[in-house]
Amino acid sequence: MKDEQDKLSNKKVPQNNIMTSIDSFFSSSPIKGMLQQMDNFFGHAFTEASLPVETRETSGEFIVICKLPGIKKEQITIETFDRYLTIGVKNEEQLETIDESTSYISNSYSMKHQKRTIPVPPYVKLNALQANYRDGLLQIRIPKKNIKQIKIDD
Repeated sequence: MKDEQDKLSNKKVPQNNIMTSIDSFFSSSPIKGMLQQMDNFFGHAFTEASLPVETRETSGEFIVICKLPGIKKEQITIETFDRYLTIGVKNEEQLETIDESTSYISNSYSMKHQKRTIPVPPYVKLNALQANYRDGLLQIRIPKKNIKQIKIDD
């Protein structure tokens, strides 16, 4: 029994062989295909999920700029809640295809709804915001609260 244990302890599997085995397992065709699909999904699934937003600040206002090319004003919603501003875009498309040779009519309907919520600083008047949409550019201007200067007496 002791001889068998000595033989097993003398036989060590080189770490290099284990790493080679793991590499070959993950690079084999079925596993590699699955891993590639997962990479593709997580790499591309959320690229269009968020609206591009830029924030700026001047001495008198907080400005939110959102680029929305090809979107109509009626498709845009702006909501405020607490200290958050939410911009939403609802895009609906309906396509009807008629094949006269087979008298086949195909209707397709798609809807895409995107939202972006932006926290706004506590020193702005969120209830006094103004929004302007022109040439695919949404600008939301939020005035800052009045800052009161306090004079220090001697």
